[in-house]
Amino acid sequence: MTGYEGDPSHPADPSLQSELAAAGFEGATEVGRGGFGVVYRCWQPALGRTVAIKLLSSDLDRENRERFLREGYAMGRLSGHPNIVNILQLGVTATGRPYIVMPYLAKDSLATRVRRDGNFEWPDAVRIGVKLAGALQTAHEGGTLHRDVKPANVLVGDYGEPQLTDFGIARIAGGFETATGAFTGSLAYTAPEVLKGRPPTIAADIYGLGATIFALIAGRAAYERKTDEELIAQFLRISTTPIPDLRPNGVPDDVCRAIERAMADDPAGRWQTSADFGNALREAQQQHGLKVEAMALPSGDDEVTEYFTAPPTGHSGPSHRSGPHYQPVLPYDAAFGQPSGPSTQHAVPAAASGPHHRAPNPVGAERKRRGLAFAVAAVAALVVAASVGGVVLARNDSTGSPIASSASSAPSTVAAAVPLEWRSLKDAKLARQQSATVVDDGTIWVFGGLDNNGSTAAVQGYDPAIDTWKSGPDLPLALNHPMAVAYRGELIVIGGWEPSGADLTAKTSDRVFALRNGAWVDIAKLARPRAAGAAVVVDDKIVVVGGQWEDQQLSTTTEIFDGTAWRVAPGVITPREHLAATTDGKSVFAVGGRDLSADKNSGAMEAYDLTSEVWTSLPAMPTPRGGLGAVYVDGRIMTVGGEEPTRVLGTVESYDIVSRSWSALPPMHTPRHGLAVAAVGNWIYAIGGASKPTHAASIATTEALALPARSAQPAEAWRQLDDARLARQQSATAMSDGTIWVFGGLDNEGSTGKVQGYDPAIDTWKSGPDLPIALNHPMAVDYRGELVVIGGWEPQGHDLTATTSDRVFVLRDGAWVELPRLPEPRAAGAAAVVGDQIIVTGGQANSTLSTTTAVFDGTAWRDAPGAPTAREHLAAATDGTYLYALGGRDLSSDKNTGAVERYDPATRTWTTLAAMPTPRGGLGAVYVDGRIVAVGGEEPTRVLGTVEAFDVATGTWATFPALHTARHGLAVAAVGNTVYAIGGGTKPTHAQSTAATEALDFS
Repeated sequence: MTGYEGDPSHPADPSLQSELAAAGFEGATEVGRGGFGVVYRCWQPALGRTVAIKLLSSDLDRENRERFLREGYAMGRLSGHPNIVNILQLGVTATGRPYIVMPYLAKDSLATRVRRDGNFEWPDAVRIGVKLAGALQTAHEGGTLHRDVKPANVLVGDYGEPQLTDFGIARIAGGFETATGAFTGSLAYTAPEVLKGRPPTIAADIYGLGATIFALIAGRAAYERKTDEELIAQFLRISTTPIPDLRPNGVPDDVCRAIERAMADDPAGRWQTSADFGNALREAQQQHGLKVEAMALPSGDDEVTEYFTAPPTGHSGPSHRSGPHYQPVLPYDAAFGQPSGPSTQHAVPAAASGPHHRAPNPVGAERKRRGLAFAVAAVAALVVAASVGGVVLARNDSTGSPIASSASSAPSTVAAAVPLEWRSLKDAKLARQQSATVVDDGTIWVFGGLDNNGSTAAVQGYDPAIDTWKSGPDLPLALNHPMAVAYRGELIVIGGWEPSGADLTAKTSDRVFALRNGAWVDIAKLARPRAAGAAVVVDDKIVVVGGQWEDQQLSTTTEIFDGTAWRVAPGVITPREHLAATTDGKSVFAVGGRDLSADKNSGAMEAYDLTSEVWTSLPAMPTPRGGLGAVYVDGRIMTVGGEEPTRVLGTVESYDIVSRSWSALPPMHTPRHGLAVAAVGNWIYAIGGASKPTHAASIATTEALALPARSAQPAEAWRQLDDARLARQQSATAMSDGTIWVFGGLDNEGSTGKVQGYDPAIDTWKSGPDLPIALNHPMAVDYRGELVVIGGWEPQGHDLTATTSDRVFVLRDGAWVELPRLPEPRAAGAAAVVGDQIIVTGGQANSTLSTTTAVFDGTAWRDAPGAPTAREHLAAATDGTYLYALGGRDLSSDKNTGAVERYDPATRTWTTLAAMPTPRGGLGAVYVDGRIVAVGGEEPTRVLGTVEAFDVATGTWATFPALHTARHGLAVAAVGNTVYAIGGGTKPTHAQSTAATEALDFS
């Protein structure tokens, strides 16, 4: 679906209005038109949302109608990708006209943006390109070609994300047409081979993406049609002239090269996969100091979709850079080097069938000129070919037999996220521990250490893309406990112990070696010998921290190398050795270690700023340990393994730099210490180590943990907003059409029926119709486009909880009317809408805890099983599939619970999840970007500003910045990626209501 270019004041004709209304869609207004059908903006009352409906023309034949539905199914399989427009529904009207329902995105297409606002800056265009590359790769791996990639077919989502649409289903007005009107794709974005009549392939989609990025940067298409230019003349220009050079406009050479390769005249000269193109763009982001965007890509399993950050691969020339932007290829299981799900083969050359086998093909230096007669024939063929819609690629089963797609094939169901678990990989060539490790150009290198015969000089590299080991040049001498970095394109090994006979720590080394032209050479020595320390590269400097000097003395300085000489800087706050260090590119983080023995382990976490040369203490690691490894991955520091006096550890803990909080991750299958730990993309690798305390039992075991794509991260602090009009607590809240509504509650005089709405876009409050009665501790939801208030306590005089209510009110046409009553009265419970049902859980009546769940289907209430933990003053949130019940109490705050339980409406069952770290009642909760965020609460003697988040995919908790104003009984809501906390009580029980309003932004 291209940008909405129809007349927004042009409603559909009455007969079509009736036809769509019968299907459940009202107010159809035309917003786009093409040769195959029309797009309408409609209101869907059942779910209270505005949608876009693509309706096939009534005069098309059966074959086209079936193809339309088949392609709808193909797009439906891609729904859920963050950069592909979702298919919400697929159906046929009463008169037999197929339609597809999609979200209505009112922010226009990229083509409209360029026409209205001009060109994009190149970093913004590259960011968009990375996102779209992930979308195309996902489509290609799912067996679908797009066929018409261009700016007009990229819509801008409500939160600014580019979303690819119109997979050849119904062409919308805006493209150039032939005299017959049959072809409505823009020639300027069509690959030359397709213009010649050849069938479209993955390479043609990649060409369209390259042409799209070019147009965003230049503000015009590379081959934009000239005034009065004939179709054939435009074709000749496209197929015979070079791509205009963007370099004079200040676009970096590597970005230009990536686009030019995508738009190569010869399909064989283009990037072989969309992911390769996206990774080249990501490498340019890395090169120029920009944020490296993640590409959302599938795991390759038909039943489960996981999103990872792909590695820049397929680029030409070595990069000699380490860091989190490299990662194993995605459609394959890196642990086994084979597809992780049913095989998917595309109608493309074998070299392009899987990113494991990527060999860059040189782009031709010049385009071959073609004759005019051939061009005329090609355009004729193009017109015929273009009259066919999108292409669905053949998929093979395990026997290699083609599986035909048909209109009757139901879209596959996406299962829940795979639990985090370490994967066993191929053992290293050498069992060793106390080695050094570094990632360079996608290879994990391991240097020296202790094998089971003593100290070693062996150097070996692991390629995670193909699960294979290779050997490098041995070190000049055997070393154990050294340090290593990749610096200015060279591998550097620093310090360590040089053995002498059976004495493995005979001499502490000050030598520093660089691998240069295939041989190790000495460079400037350390200021003082050092072993069992840690080293990283920050700001073009090598930084060495911790470790031991000679004679069992802890190192008390930091050393910094600028490429010429070492200088001494302040040492860590807590001197220790056998520590780990990593960097986020700005600071050095030193974590763990020990005071010369494992019974003096440290959990210290300290950060070093090179500009001020100051160390700062951070929250300590939960499990003190030495002999661990640490890596930085996407905003988090991961600590792996370690040693205690009588055992080794498989412990893995994660420190979130923004929230300054620790959380646990799944432990390794094989506990060990003195291991090599590295990160490639969002994968953590643990190699070798010792499986027993001290220096016994070296192993070659290799494991990897794939971390889920990073969710949006919270700001460092809550924003303080204008106060609400009324100080209150124990109210209900619901968000509708961008407004946060607050209902009833307790102000500082008693119970209230006031209804007020907050518009976060303009930080302004407004009043709504008062409730029919004063209520406190009610529940509220937005259901089918209407505000619904449920239960609560009805006061009588000074008795604020005189009557537990079973009444349910809905705001309809500006007035409150009653819906069917609850099966039983309920107050201080929690409610959410899941699917098309209101679900109410928890709460109490007459000091008795509710033990059932109440479910409303729009007509009547019915009872369902209650949560395993009966409680009131709890919170609830939904991810659209399940209801999550969090916290609460057994009638008093000295009986708080941290219980987290999930209700599945489909099976009417509850599941117990990991408990909230801080048990509390009177909290609020919302779902934001894959996490349930729990806010505020009450303990017997104090109220809380605590904010904790449960990651639905990993099942782990993290602590986020606390509220400025601690409170309980507050209203909590989310609008987009911002959480709002409104009102509440600032003292225990029901005293001291506040009007304070705060917001926590996630980005």
